[in-house]
Amino acid sequence: NEYKSYLRMMAEITDAIIESGDEYAVTEDNCPSALMDKVEELRANAIAESPSSDSYDTDLEIEEEKTDYDTTGRQVYTNQCKALNIIPVSYFLRHMESSEIDMPHHGLGPKGTKAIALALINNTTVLRLNLSDNALEGEGGQYIAHMLRENCYITVVDLSENRLGALGAKVLGEMLHINVNLKEVYLKGNNFTDKDIEYFAEVMKEFRLTHFDLSCNSISERGGMLLGPAIAANESLEMLNLGWNNLRRKGAVAIANGLKNNVMLKQCNLSWNGFGDQGAVALGEALRNNTILVTLDISHNRISAEGAKFFAKAFEVNEGLKHFNISHNPITAPGAALILEGLKKNGSAVMKELNLKNIRVDDDLNNTIKSALETHPKLVILHQPHMEGRKKPNPIAILKDWLTHNKHFELVEVFKRFDEEETMEVSKEVMFQAFEQAHLPFDKRNMELLIDQIDGYGNEKINYKDLIDTDQMKWLDDRLSLYNKLQDKGKENIRSG
Repeated sequence: NEYKSYLRMMAEITDAIIESGDEYAVTEDNCPSALMDKVEELRANAIAESPSSDSYDTDLEIEEEKTDYDTTGRQVYTNQCKALNIIPVSYFLRHMESSEIDMPHHGLGPKGTKAIALALINNTTVLRLNLSDNALEGEGGQYIAHMLRENCYITVVDLSENRLGALGAKVLGEMLHINVNLKEVYLKGNNFTDKDIEYFAEVMKEFRLTHFDLSCNSISERGGMLLGPAIAANESLEMLNLGWNNLRRKGAVAIANGLKNNVMLKQCNLSWNGFGDQGAVALGEALRNNTILVTLDISHNRISAEGAKFFAKAFEVNEGLKHFNISHNPITAPGAALILEGLKKNGSAVMKELNLKNIRVDDDLNNTIKSALETHPKLVILHQPHMEGRKKPNPIAILKDWLTHNKHFELVEVFKRFDEEETMEVSKEVMFQAFEQAHLPFDKRNMELLIDQIDGYGNEKINYKDLIDTDQMKWLDDRLSLYNKLQDKGKENIRSG
């Protein structure tokens, strides 16, 4: 009986050793002396069979630890969705191990963005992240910015059309001071103002991005003055998109001066701003000095034939620009001819594509185009069809005749209907839509010419204030007179230039 008792005690002691993993748990104080020899024998066997403390971290255990570590963030994401009471996005779960997450238009909102951002903090597979048009707002921008402070694998991020606003600009600007791995950032259409640009202008001088998109925001003169010096100082950007903003006057000049001194930028989009002739002067000077820039888009910028002179002078010496878009500017045929004459004088020019769309090609311009192509046979010139010596159509005269048979039609009412903010001005693009809906008797080409004639001043907007108290027939005659004077002035500039 005593022996059985000893065996039971020994079994309990042995279980204690196994459970605690401590071979020193049994001592002479808590074990009968009769069993000590057997315990010592068990202890020796256990030590011999167990790994030494020096070799405890074996390769196998390290491998098991790596296997257990979630490098995708899948568990974090599902836990966060549960905590935030939102439904997980199946696309995100399926692509967490992919190199690209392409999730525009998913309606994530701030909550959905938070779950994704937390999941991506330690993710090591995603390299490109597109969350455009997801209603992130400033709060969602905070979550993404925090994630990008920690994640060093993502190199491309698109947060366009998310109404990030001032808060988003602040946190993203701060993040760009820290993250040195991002290469491309797209922030189109986020309601950024001149004040918000302060957060980007300073870091822009030092960040390592190669592509940066700030198009379709509300950057105007002051914002341009902030960005100009940043563009000049930056040594990494290869593509910059500032299209669809309100850059003009001193802001436009500052941007042009930045391009003049930049040594890396290859593509620049400045379309749909208000550079005008003042900005054209500065851009022309920039192109005389910059041989790195390959593509420049300045379409829709209110540049006249006078401004075209400065590009002509630049193209006489520029040996870097390959793609130049000056379409939809009121430079007229004489201004376009002047630019081509500048190219003809430069035997070292590398221009591949010149966009002159929406500029009417008369006989003189057509001859200049042919001559330029003889000098540069590989050059592609995009332009309107040649009118082949025919008398130019006069859409205003056609419209007046149509109005005499449609006396109920009032131009001023059409303008008012599409002038939602009651500014007494309507853009040419909106006017085109209005006239199309009114079923005026014009094809697209003549409709564009009609609107050019009504524009009169060549400023891309139609001011109809003086139409309210004036007979619409007389108003149309006055507009046509202004248009013809602008055409004549362009021809005089060519002759004097």
